[in-house]
Amino acid sequence: MNTAELKINLINQIANMTDKVRLKELLQLLDFQKDESVYLTTSEEKEVLLEAQKQIDKGEVVSHDEVQKEIMQWLNK
Repeated sequence: MNTAELKINLINQIANMTDKVRLKELLQLLDFQKDESVYLTTSEEKEVLLEAQKQIDKGEVVSHDEVQKEIMQWLNK
């Protein structure tokens, strides 16, 4: 599906939507996508990000697949 077809499909789906909450959510998503403002981090956020980067550098990470397995095991209990 090319870009024009995707746009037409999206327009048609939006035109057929009746759920006001979903429409508002979609509008928020679109507004977020066009937001070009810069996110300013606090000193606490910067510290957490630096610590996370250190953990990544040390290999102290868990893969997405491992997390998914843990979640499934937890849900099956």
